[in-house]
Formats: sequence, C-alpha cells, structure tokens
Amino acid sequence: MRLFPVLLFLAVLPTPSLATPACTLPTTLDARQFINISDPLYRPDNPNAGRMVQVNFAADQYVLEILGTPIRVQGTYRYQRHAPHLGEIRMREAFPGGTAAYTLLLTCLTDSEGMFVFTQHAGPIAPTRRQNSGRWTLTP
Repeated sequence: MRLFPVLLFLAVLPTPSLATPACTLPTTLDARQFINISDPLYRPDNPNAGRMVQVNFAADQYVLEILGTPIRVQGTYRYQRHAPHLGEIRMREAFPGGTAAYTLLLTCLTDSEGMFVFTQHAGPIAPTRRQNSGRWTLTP
C-alpha cells in the first residue's frame, strides 16, 4: 500500500505540531530546477553522501548533474502531488553503468525548499536497493 510509506515519512519529520505545513509544492516541475544535497553521513547504503545535484525538469524528462563531477545523466520522470505540502517524483535514468530507478518523496518547509527521502529500487551503484534523505531547493 503506497499510503504507508507516506505516513511513515510524515511520522519521522521534526514538526512542532501536527498541523499542516503552511507551504505548497509546485503543481508541475516542467521548466523548474532543483538543487538537492543528500545526507552527509557516509554509510555503505549511502555511497553518494553529501553530494549536491542539479536537476533540470522539462515535460516528462530531466537532466541531472552531480555537481563537482563530470557526471550528467538524462531520464524520465512522473511527478504527483499527494497534498499541497507532500509530493512524489518517480525517476528513471540512464546512469553510467546501467539504469537507475528511484523515487523522491518530497515535503516542503517553505514554498521553495524542503526535505526528501530517496528510495532507489534498482541501479548500478550498490546496494541496488537503498534509501537516504536530504534537502531540496527549488531555484527561481
């Protein structure tokens, strides 16, 4: 059931109350850009700890650049907003060494920034199934 991961994600967020956040995710990602930074703590299931990426979205495609490296990949995505402050991006990309498929579960802190949970379902970087978290910023 897809609702359980969403509820679990909400349960672990630090919030002063259970009130709905006063922020809104965009209705579409078309022509938008995200700057994301993953959790900086290295673990075997977080091999890209502390990496910053820039993601440029257009229609149903995106280009992801791992900043500070020559890696630039393209992929397809599907974005769905579950509530004004909660959204999900399903991504599939041609990563060096193989195809990566993952989900970003987003929650906002303001209209232009928030937190994400990254869940990789398949990919060329071991472990192929893993999770980590981070922060996202929507650039103007």
